[in-house]
Amino acid sequence: MMRPLLTVSALELRTRLRDGTALIIAVIVPVALATLFGLALGGDDPPLRATVGVVDLDRGPLPADVRREIAAAEQFKGVLTLRDLPSEQAARRAVDDGGVGAAIVFGRDFSRTVGAGGSGQVSVLTTPESPLAGVVARSLVERIAVMVESRALTERFAAGPAEPLTVVSDPLAGGKVDLSVYYGAGMAALFAFFVVGASFRSLLTERKLGTLNRMRAGPLAPWVPVAGKAIVGFALALFGVCVTWASSTLIFGTTWGDPVAVFAVLCAHVLAAAAITMLVASRVKTDAQADGVIMAVSFVAAFFGGSLVPIPNLPDALQVVALFTPNGWTSYALIGLAGSGDGLASVALPIGVLCAIALTAGGLAAVGLKKGLLG
Repeated sequence: MMRPLLTVSALELRTRLRDGTALIIAVIVPVALATLFGLALGGDDPPLRATVGVVDLDRGPLPADVRREIAAAEQFKGVLTLRDLPSEQAARRAVDDGGVGAAIVFGRDFSRTVGAGGSGQVSVLTTPESPLAGVVARSLVERIAVMVESRALTERFAAGPAEPLTVVSDPLAGGKVDLSVYYGAGMAALFAFFVVGASFRSLLTERKLGTLNRMRAGPLAPWVPVAGKAIVGFALALFGVCVTWASSTLIFGTTWGDPVAVFAVLCAHVLAAAAITMLVASRVKTDAQADGVIMAVSFVAAFFGGSLVPIPNLPDALQVVALFTPNGWTSYALIGLAGSGDGLASVALPIGVLCAIALTAGGLAAVGLKKGLLG
């Protein structure tokens, strides 16, 4: 079956490249839009709105002073909300449930240890669903370290030199996320739907023209035309998102994070996009209907998933809705990678969810194609 599959794939690739639309949709348009957005809006992090829990196990003067100074800081007004939590266990539950995006835990005897010249411990709890809140939490801890050093605690507590705070359980390294990365990733995620959708749309066109029936009349398994088009659509879409990634990095000098992890996320996103567009093709009757539905699905997923509007700029309720879209998981994963410098293990959950979406949508599409298009 490999030779017929390769023949169908080669024919589909030649057809897509000959009409010129494949390169336009896969490369030219997303790179151009990502570049324009990056030039117009890039350079700064988007406005963040983060809720960070605070657990004060110390009950001493330092955590209270830290809270007052942070609350009075202009840079955090309208951006940061601090929420008191009674224990580390409550903080973990709040982070897991989405009640807070991250949490800072002041250890017991924090004030006494730092005042005696020791190294105070502050734990940072984060979740992959709110990577930016983790970045904010780390920046707060760094601010606390500066405050401890700058306020001459040695004189207040008549002790030796104060050492910097020790940060534990911090999976985010805290780098900045440039807006050019947001929009580059967003355009790549959006146009992946259009690229793979064009291949499955052509199945409906070929059925209307009778080409599909002629292929099936030959010694071909029913799944070969679908698989051949899927391979080409996936390859073109993956090529497109990688070119967008490379152009964003070269033009703006920014990083999307660990290359292996970024590539894995992009592969998983394209796989999910291919399965969803195949599901659309299995449910509609004409290629015109496929165009309309694929466009609607693509833009809805792009808007709610952070491809058009950065997720931190969305209301809290819509940030939860983003988790029901492949674009949302892709955005969260790429934001986390760009902001932390972590590796593949840090995006295992988003990749797993994207693969689950692909398996679910692909399975439903296979049933629909068997009953309808290939029946």
